[in-house]
Amino acid sequence: MSRGFVKDGDIEEVPAVEQRAVLPDGLPNYVTAEGLAALQREREEMVARRDAADGNESDRRVLRNYLSAKLKLLDERIASAVPGPQPEDVEAIGFGAYITLSIDSAEPCTLRIVGADEADAPRGLISFFSPVAKAVAGHRAGDFIPPDPDKGRRSIRVLAVSYTPIQLSSMETPMSSASGKPASGRYAPSALSLPLRSARGPLPLTSRGWLRLPEATSTPASSIGENDQGGSDNAVCEEDNSAQRLEDAEEVLPIVNERGLTVGKATRRECHKGGRLLHPVVHLHVFNSRGELYLQQRPLWKDIQPGKWDTACGGHIRFGEPASLALMREAEEELGLKDFEPKAVRKYIFESPTEREYVYVYRTVWDGEIIPGEELASGRFWTRAEIETKLDGDTFTPNFVQEYRKLLAE
Repeated sequence: MSRGFVKDGDIEEVPAVEQRAVLPDGLPNYVTAEGLAALQREREEMVARRDAADGNESDRRVLRNYLSAKLKLLDERIASAVPGPQPEDVEAIGFGAYITLSIDSAEPCTLRIVGADEADAPRGLISFFSPVAKAVAGHRAGDFIPPDPDKGRRSIRVLAVSYTPIQLSSMETPMSSASGKPASGRYAPSALSLPLRSARGPLPLTSRGWLRLPEATSTPASSIGENDQGGSDNAVCEEDNSAQRLEDAEEVLPIVNERGLTVGKATRRECHKGGRLLHPVVHLHVFNSRGELYLQQRPLWKDIQPGKWDTACGGHIRFGEPASLALMREAEEELGLKDFEPKAVRKYIFESPTEREYVYVYRTVWDGEIIPGEELASGRFWTRAEIETKLDGDTFTPNFVQEYRKLLAE
């Protein structure tokens, strides 16, 4: 049920800042030469983006403040960077090494041990403090590391160790956004792109970007070592037998208060699986000049209201993203709409048994072509008569029914 509508003008978008990759207390901020160069490029790009901020004054202020806060964290990480220790024995595994492993006798995978900000498991980059890196540190090619049930570690055989740079082409995965950066928003330097490989070439990735192992169990590789904070690399070589499309359950979303101000962050999973953390979304209602309303059908792989008909366009606002930018992004991704004129309708809080959403509602009139994106099962224009005869049934999502009755029926 709705908690009531919020008057326009009550809310100012104030972004919070997502922290850098985890670096456990007491550990030096080791970086490779490529990693430090990537951090410096990231800084140049961020400064350029801040200086080029456009939009209305409110949007510019929010974006500039957000990027300035991110720059502060980035500058601290650059200032604390320490070149990784040079190997005393080039045949032993240490910082910066390229290693080929077989875990539980499964298909070999090649990884590189790097710093916290460089770690990106789908591209074969693991942090030096990750469970895998700690388990193999100091070992050589041919060594066998037995399983340790007390630590949840599986058996590992080291097949090769090298400190010679391996130039491998970038591999796009479903973990990446259209811009080529990970969905999580973490910076992934292209110079360090390293897809997991076997002797026969790149290994296939699952729908979540993890390596598919022909004979592996479904136990994620986070169980290879101690349950410490190993950055983004603690799921290397996870198997996923599901062929269906899955939403990125670990996408980071902003958490807001009842005035819409950002007060924290959480994963999509935490927001949708009963945690009922209030998070912002945008909805766009698309009418044609005849007054018909375009609706999308949600695909069966969606974790909320699968298969039901819903608002033409809707999606989560990303961490630090203004609602207006989220609206344009979602409209292009889901419907192929560009250069349309949205009209703000209202903001309100929607509640269901599993989640709470702070909803920014917009509408537009569009008589051009609509190209449903891959996240839609289908879509079409409905007459008001068609909609109203089915409002009391199970055809539409509860959220759409509420919005139609409160905002669109007149």
